[in-house]
Amino acid sequence: MTIVHISGSLAGGGAEQMVLQLASRSNAEIDTRVFALANEAELEPLFKEKHINYEFLGINSFKNVTLWNGLKQLHHAIKNKKDIVFHCHQFHSVVLAMLYNLIYKSYPIVFTLHSSLVAELSRKIILFLTKPLRKKDIIFSPIAKIWYLKNSIIIPNGVDFDKYKMEQVRVFKSDKRFQFLFIGRLSYEKNPLILVDFALELIKKKEKNFVINILGIGVLYQNLIKIIEQNNLENYFILHGFKNNIRPYLEECHCLLIPSLWEGLPIALIESAAAKLPIISTAVGSIPDFLNNENAIVCDLDTFPDEMKKIINNYETALLKTHKLHDELFTIFNIKKVYDEHLNLYKSIV
Repeated sequence: MTIVHISGSLAGGGAEQMVLQLASRSNAEIDTRVFALANEAELEPLFKEKHINYEFLGINSFKNVTLWNGLKQLHHAIKNKKDIVFHCHQFHSVVLAMLYNLIYKSYPIVFTLHSSLVAELSRKIILFLTKPLRKKDIIFSPIAKIWYLKNSIIIPNGVDFDKYKMEQVRVFKSDKRFQFLFIGRLSYEKNPLILVDFALELIKKKEKNFVINILGIGVLYQNLIKIIEQNNLENYFILHGFKNNIRPYLEECHCLLIPSLWEGLPIALIESAAAKLPIISTAVGSIPDFLNNENAIVCDLDTFPDEMKKIINNYETALLKTHKLHDELFTIFNIKKVYDEHLNLYKSIV
């Protein structure tokens, strides 16, 4: 069997992280190929390290010659393969696979949207009208069922829990600065700019013994730097850029912040649960199916700073919650189980 993962890029987002997780578990029976439409490549070193076959198709628009050149390159790479399944990640990837099937040879398509929201009505209509061209659409939880997806099957994202297992007991000493952590692309849906408002609110509440660590890059990177400087908050933020290895930050920080406006199921959430790192999150996407106020802190953006202050002053309660979260999510998001569920799906539609 040949599994062809088609991704928008090899950037550092959750969708690309999941492609890496799935592709790295290939074996002698499964030939896995990864094709990225665009040339963004923050994760490329990890694909090389794990000896994953990948190619960049160089498609920068669906309105010019790069689309047709990319389709030809894809066809040349897989035309002699057998028992092919396309697994497409995000909107443009599934459009590319459906075009391939119409122009060349038809192969079964599995589609993971990786988000709870498609903003453009035109994309919703396209996904609805093309449902017969796809075999299955993967969603992360029951709450993620959407009218324009077909025959949804629930398979969550996953991570290697052993990779993030922490040996030492997590503690916070009041004579040290409380380390908040944000992991993700600096893009509109992740809502990173609001972290500046949170910092200002904490300072207004006489809470100054903290720092917010930012792991990620994206279109809002320069905006974030500018707003931090305008508010004289340089001592409260550390922008680390993109990191392939986030374990040291999961180990050293005290709380993950997820202030997203919309989501699918963040990989950073699962990684933090594996590391028993407390989480404060908005209730968007599939997050409410797994996080609640018994195992984390789920709140509105308006009350986010209040919850940040509470966790600084009552960290032991947060640690009890995150131990509960780890135990609840271990059996659901363990990558071996998640990969086996994907593999069973591939086999069932070949």
